[in-house]
Amino acid sequence: MVDARPNIILIVADQWRGDCLSIAGHPVVHTPHLDEMALSGVRFNRAYTACPSCIPARAGLYTGMAQEHHGRVGYRDGVAWDYPVTMAGELTAAGYQTQAIGKMHVYPERSQMGFQNVILHDGYLHYSRKQFAQAYDMVDDYLPWLRRELGRDADYFDHGVNCNSMVARPWDKEEYLHPTNWVVSQGIDFLRRRDPRKPFFLYLSFHRPHPPLDPPAWAFE
Repeated sequence: MVDARPNIILIVADQWRGDCLSIAGHPVVHTPHLDEMALSGVRFNRAYTACPSCIPARAGLYTGMAQEHHGRVGYRDGVAWDYPVTMAGELTAAGYQTQAIGKMHVYPERSQMGFQNVILHDGYLHYSRKQFAQAYDMVDDYLPWLRRELGRDADYFDHGVNCNSMVARPWDKEEYLHPTNWVVSQGIDFLRRRDPRKPFFLYLSFHRPHPPLDPPAWAFE
């Protein structure tokens, strides 16, 4: 028997300004697909985060707790995420198939936060490569995939000014290889492979528009 409970897809983007939507009247940005979603649902134009810094904001999202309860009030890496109750964990316990794809920004980096599976791209490959990190190998899933597509010497640079600067440059590879496209492709693949008898919770977490600012070349034309 097919479970009739609703499927859930949660889409998250990093550092997206609230006014950067064409439906919000932005004079330059064009977001037709997001506009369509907004027109068919509810768009909040007075929504504010209690803690806008990345790590505490994600802790609140994953656990449902405010910062005075989850204990994270600033950008502090290297502290274990040991929460007994998480949103994904509760859905997993309730019989949902739970899949996270993209950016998690937790510690240790491969912490699942209650998800049954995580396909990870935090966007900090320069950190993952450091020999003094927890492990010498790559903890990210995007770069191994990129090398399977292009060969063992393929790489993706997000270090130095590329990691947090406002300098924009076009993506130097085919568009399907971009981390944003990769998250979508991995999400579609999950929908293809999932058990159709069970409801699912799919968390699609995009590193962009957080720097590096490297959209496809056509965006510069």
